[in-house]
Amino acid sequence: MICKIFFGCSNTKSHTSVVALFISIALPISAHGGVFTLGPGLGVERVNDLFNVDLDVVRGLYRFDNGITAGAVVMFGYVDYRDVPDEGRYEAIIGYSPSIANSKFSPYGFITKGVRSYFGSLSSIHYHTATVGGRYSIGKKTYLDASYRHRNTSDMSWETGTFSIGVGYNISQRLSLQLNIGTTWGDYQGDQAIVALISRF
Repeated sequence: MICKIFFGCSNTKSHTSVVALFISIALPISAHGGVFTLGPGLGVERVNDLFNVDLDVVRGLYRFDNGITAGAVVMFGYVDYRDVPDEGRYEAIIGYSPSIANSKFSPYGFITKGVRSYFGSLSSIHYHTATVGGRYSIGKKTYLDASYRHRNTSDMSWETGTFSIGVGYNISQRLSLQLNIGTTWGDYQGDQAIVALISRF
């Protein structure tokens, strides 16, 4: 069974509305310079070696010319295990990703503020994360991406660390395919894999 990370909406129609609203807000900012990336993805997570969560993710980031980066993540998760509810997560992102002249390495750092909720429930959990990582070009078409993320909340026991490594392929100047695998430890254990199609505008 697969653990999914999504923001809490009660049905498929509301999920679609949330994603459409996110895209309609995010896409227009590409007209003001800088680079906007949009990366829908699908994945799966194995939690505590007990069940799986299927993951649907939409991530949008806008990087200004000075390296400051802002965006959001919308994630939905579906669980088919006993009475474990499906859940959703929304995250607002702010960070910095400088350009280094004549370098194959591009570092980045992000902090997020998120909300986790369960489908069909009015209750929610507020959390925050901090991520550091970098991307390294290994050819004209391929690159590696590695990161560490720390997550915590005062609402429940949910403090974790996650290490993730990915490989990407640049299909064109505006389109990339990336596969990430990661492992999570702390208040729960998990292993996840996500594939994303990343568009640049």
